[in-house]
Amino acid sequence: MRRRAALIASLLAASVLMAGCRSMPPLSEPDRSEIVSVPGGACEISWWLSPAVDDPPAEAGRIAAEALDEATVSDAQRASWFRLLDDDPDLDSVPVIRLHGSAYLEAVREDVRSALDDAGYPDTERVIEVYSTLSCA
Repeated sequence: MRRRAALIASLLAASVLMAGCRSMPPLSEPDRSEIVSVPGGACEISWWLSPAVDDPPAEAGRIAAEALDEATVSDAQRASWFRLLDDDPDLDSVPVIRLHGSAYLEAVREDVRSALDDAGYPDTERVIEVYSTLSCA
């Protein structure tokens, strides 16, 4: 369990840093955008769905789009993701407002991955990627 948590934390650290750098600017309008209130301010978050393989199943795209549209973030999910991010020493220099925004961002991404997994498209064989950007003030 500790190994999995460490792996997830490392992947999240990379996601947070990549979202901050916007190293992969999207070429289209986001599939979902919102402004989220967080302690200390607000964050603008956008998500894009993109094929991770050539010719992904249409069903996977539909499931991912529906899950992204319907994703809701509970206080418990936010708190859980925040604790995971806040406990990662690689993120010690990331402002706390950004960690709160990233917690929300990751909870939505988790909903999409879970929906795909439930439909038989596990994350280990990813067919749809969820890209995101985060800007907090």
